[in-house]
Amino acid sequence: MAKKILMLHGLAQSGAYFASKTKGFRAEMEKLGYELYYPTAPNEFPPADVPDFLGDVIADAPTDGDSNGVLAWLEDDPATNGYFIPQTTIDYLHDYVLEKGPFTGIVGFSQGAGVAGYLATDFNGLLGLTAEEQAPLEFFMAFSGFRFRPQQYQKQYDTHPISIPSLHVQGELDTITEPIKVQGLYQSCTEDSRTLLMHSGGHFVPNTRGFVKKVGQWLQDVA
Repeated sequence: MAKKILMLHGLAQSGAYFASKTKGFRAEMEKLGYELYYPTAPNEFPPADVPDFLGDVIADAPTDGDSNGVLAWLEDDPATNGYFIPQTTIDYLHDYVLEKGPFTGIVGFSQGAGVAGYLATDFNGLLGLTAEEQAPLEFFMAFSGFRFRPQQYQKQYDTHPISIPSLHVQGELDTITEPIKVQGLYQSCTEDSRTLLMHSGGHFVPNTRGFVKKVGQWLQDVA
């Protein structure tokens, strides 16, 4: 039986779009015996409700089908000028794991990496899953990931540092998820479990053969 990886897409993307943008990565993972699953965020918002600073991400990431809405794992919080992870996301991922899992690891890009990192602090506890429904995750990968910045989430990171092997991938030309944001999530992991890997591009998951080979080697080393 193939080991399964949960893949969380970025803001305004979808599972199918993310799958199309990670063909090289997926091919390498499949060579190592993994099967990738791409859920689509359950929340859809009018483009006008998305903060202006995320416009570049939206323009580069069309949604599926005829929908004009923006798909997202997180919801904007106008009261605090921040965001939060809504219960719809928690419920959806809980049900998705029960239906498609259990999963060996979790991978995220941009907003999906932020959500994956938060969940990696206590995957079963935050999603309300038993050990029988989902065994402990064995690894976590964040491409252009970040630590949630709203105050209500800080205790979770501080009291539950991510201890499973984690790979944090940052693009040297990434102007959407700046280095300080990537470092925030990286520092939320225990020192002996985290690895930082740079690539020469921008805000995307690299698919070049040389790079995905490095990711595959990391996975083989920690597995």
